[in-house]
Amino acid sequence: MIMPVWLMWLIPPVVFMIIPLKMLIDWFAIYLPLDKKYNRKEITVKASWKIWLTDIGLHLAAVGIMYASLYIDPLFRGNPTSFDDVKEISNATPDWIVAFFEGVIANPFDSIYSMIFVLIVFVVIILVQFKLTQKIYAKFGLNAKQVTRSSIISTLLMAPWIIMIPTSLFSSII
Repeated sequence: MIMPVWLMWLIPPVVFMIIPLKMLIDWFAIYLPLDKKYNRKEITVKASWKIWLTDIGLHLAAVGIMYASLYIDPLFRGNPTSFDDVKEISNATPDWIVAFFEGVIANPFDSIYSMIFVLIVFVVIILVQFKLTQKIYAKFGLNAKQVTRSSIISTLLMAPWIIMIPTSLFSSII
């Protein structure tokens, strides 16, 4: 599938390494763009949990959207009971549909259709994340320029870049 974000429950040690690292990156993404005239430490401490939960939630939403798209696949809809059924459904499926689903599963850059889909999901998640982080920063009395600057930096650093990494690089099964 699309990188192990949604598969992290299979490898618990990875969870314990990735989540604190992700939170540390998010903390720096909040702290560093703030002007020195603001109480950077206080704002970072108060905003970090909200922004971090938003960040993790949107990463999971991106992966969830991609995972949900697999249920459009004729193999999932056809509910095959045997290998012959799988073969029959596969033979009846147009090549571009097969390329899309293989791209979503293994490497989004193998097919133009899966690449467009992944990029659309990525852009939508970035826009939602930008709007949410703007609202969070605005609650701390920052001026409009600071809110925009901090939101842009936070959004770009915390974007779900991981959905662009082909799973096929990490698995010989795919």
